Amino acid sequence: MRSLKNIVRIVFFVSFFNLILSSSDGIQFIYDVEIKGISIVTGNVGKCTLNIDKDEDNTYSMNIVTKTTNLAKLLYPYIDEINIRTDSLYSLLFFSQKLKPSNKIINVQVDTVNKEIIRNNKIQDFYSDSLYSPFSIIPLLRNQNLNINDQFSFDLLSSKRIKKIILNVFESKPISVPYGKFQCVSLKPISSDFKIKNNGEIEIWYSNDQEKLPLKIKLNSNIGTFIMKLTKVNNV
Repeated sequence: MRSLKNIVRIVFFVSFFNLILSSSDGIQFIYDVEIKGISIVTGNVGKCTLNIDKDEDNTYSMNIVTKTTNLAKLLYPYIDEINIRTDSLYSLLFFSQKLKPSNKIINVQVDTVNKEIIRNNKIQDFYSDSLYSPFSIIPLLRNQNLNINDQFSFDLLSSKRIKKIILNVFESKPISVPYGKFQCVSLKPISSDFKIKNNGEIEIWYSNDQEKLPLKIKLNSNIGTFIMKLTKVNNV
């Protein structure tokens, strides 16, 4: 009888330990990637994996890898890896980007104490207390109430300056992506006179439910406008 109790205790503690190990504050979104104007002929040209992890000090780490696949990989091999660290409100603390095959590397550190932005070891002549990457605003907006005509203003980190954008929430519409069909709200950039910008930095479609899944993302890049459609969601 004592032996049976010991076995039960062991099974309980092993199960409890595995539960602790399996719990995570991270999430992974995987997207098919199209390039506007090209994918009409070629279809999907790549994949994007977006990982978001909450760290012990209440900051966030993000890893984003976008690369060409299949035939596009043979015709135009391309890998874009971005690593980001943010504060608890997803404002940038550190940003790095590695591009292949160009081997271009960008490192940006945001010194919130001295109020400086350091890019590749050079202090920039601009600063913002709340500075974002297009990718860091994706999880931030998941935590917001997205009501029609709500507006969100951001300072986005650009190559040599800060871009100010205003995202407006537009009416809910159904869209289909590989992950499924959902009723969505969309956020699109508008100008100061409230007109939609045709060449906006980023557009995002979220599922109009409690999860607010980022189902579709339209994002400007150095090789064209990416259109990313959600294929899979993992807890990591």
